[in-house]
Amino acid sequence: MNAMNALSSARRAATVLAAVIGALPSHAHAQGADIPMQQASDRGAIRAVTLYPDRAAVTREVRVRLEHGLWTVRIPELPASVVQDSLQARVRGSARLLGVEFSAARQPDFAASPEGTALAERVRDLRRRVANLAQDRTALEAHEKLVDAVGIRPTAGAQPDGAAQAIDLKSVERQLEAIAAEKARILEESRRLADAKEAAERELAVAEGQLAARGGADRVERAAVVVLSVPEAGMAEIDLTYLVGRAGWAPAYAIRSEADRSKVSVEYDAMVVQQTGEDWRDVRLSLSTAEPTRASSPPPVEPWFVDVVVPVPVAPTSGGVAMEYAPAAAAPEPMAPGAPNEGGAFGSAEVETSLKALAADADVIDAGIAVSFELPRPVTLVSDAAKRQRTRIGTVSPETAFGYVAAPILTERVYLRGTLRNASAFQLLPGRAQVFMGGEFVGETLVPSVAPQGEFRVWFGPDPALTARREVLSKVTGANGLFGGAELTTWNNRITVSNGTGRDVTVEVLDRRPMSRNEKVEARLAAAKPALSADKAYVEQRQPQGILRWDLPVPAGAQGPKAATVTWTAELVRPNGLQTTPVPD
Repeated sequence: MNAMNALSSARRAATVLAAVIGALPSHAHAQGADIPMQQASDRGAIRAVTLYPDRAAVTREVRVRLEHGLWTVRIPELPASVVQDSLQARVRGSARLLGVEFSAARQPDFAASPEGTALAERVRDLRRRVANLAQDRTALEAHEKLVDAVGIRPTAGAQPDGAAQAIDLKSVERQLEAIAAEKARILEESRRLADAKEAAERELAVAEGQLAARGGADRVERAAVVVLSVPEAGMAEIDLTYLVGRAGWAPAYAIRSEADRSKVSVEYDAMVVQQTGEDWRDVRLSLSTAEPTRASSPPPVEPWFVDVVVPVPVAPTSGGVAMEYAPAAAAPEPMAPGAPNEGGAFGSAEVETSLKALAADADVIDAGIAVSFELPRPVTLVSDAAKRQRTRIGTVSPETAFGYVAAPILTERVYLRGTLRNASAFQLLPGRAQVFMGGEFVGETLVPSVAPQGEFRVWFGPDPALTARREVLSKVTGANGLFGGAELTTWNNRITVSNGTGRDVTVEVLDRRPMSRNEKVEARLAAAKPALSADKAYVEQRQPQGILRWDLPVPAGAQGPKAATVTWTAELVRPNGLQTTPVPD
């Protein structure tokens, strides 16, 4: 395997060198074959990260001083989840970029190396030190209990006959002073042991992490090899960008309203998953809704041919003549997403476009197919498989109109609804939201995709100061028609809305009437007071379905006999003897 890797690397180096020689001026071709390839290595530092919903684009910055000539700069320690075909580099300064490629080489067993043996021994020493410090702390606690027991004796003496024992006050004073001094020494020693144990545990955690990282099952060294032509000696600055998996983000919200409804704020956060194996410290973080794993073009639609089955004669068999049929041309099966001729997610021609066109350059970018947010502060996100990390995108102060909604046919509660207009430059993405009213948690809701200036609704729970009650005043069934050949059922209903809030409100009251699905049955709204809502959306969409809506003004303090009311009458006519589905009240 190592021989094959060496042969492959040699071939790649020869290819790159040939390209370099071809790029040199014509008068230098004669000397091109003699140009030595110099080498440098630098891990660099992660400076910027663009997070997508299911992966991330990481940019490392490498600064290395190079002399005149040809160079291969090796950037090691790429994570295991790196997408090999996604590497791209950008060079600043006088150096010229000639190529970048991915390298993976299996490393020798770290545990068997001198460095690995020394690290394992250090881990064992630190574990023994932590255990010894814990034992010292236990022994010190036992000694402290003994000192406490000695301190009780001067005040616990008595004669068997109940008489008080004579006490030498000076002796007791000296004993108490000695006990106090010993208690102070114990306290100081206890603090020293605690600090020493904490420091040893930190060192142990670091050493164990190093041993696990370098002595685990994955001993493949992944690196990017950048080939440069350096016409003048100086500092070369390389930006290496690559895609990694095991990372992503999703929007999360906290919607908060003041108790007096004077202000509503939407805290727009990102829940980040970072399990790449490398820590991102003080990086410029951009959050993008683009999906670079998806094909950038739609899959091709293949033609569908239909033909007539043509019988194909075959050799006669005993007992008769057998015939075979050639099957008609079948419709081609649809191609799976990401098939080769679709242009895969990371085809060499698409990766550069994905990383350049989809990365964010501004605070908020809406490109029609993707939205990006660039956070204005450095962010630290350590690799942690156990939790999601929350970071703030921004806070939106939407324009909010509050209103009440009641459905007394289902519940007497009256619910507060807010209609929020996104007055920010942020595109609100679909996600879960926690809702708070006056600092109290109300519940969770789903925020839809909301463009700037778009509207969405949020429910803030029931208001205990308002109630809505529904009553069936009467239900009468009798004969109908000229000769009594039909049957009529009439419902008279009343809804009472009480307001104890101390302010005038308008309540959207909802109910329903029977609707007929058979021409033999007639269902109608005979009367309604006040009139139904004239809201355009309601009239066009819900009213034809038999939903009743009133926009009912309810004055402050409208309770008991002064409560606001709605009355309405529904009628159902059908022929005598015709059995219908049940009609609830």
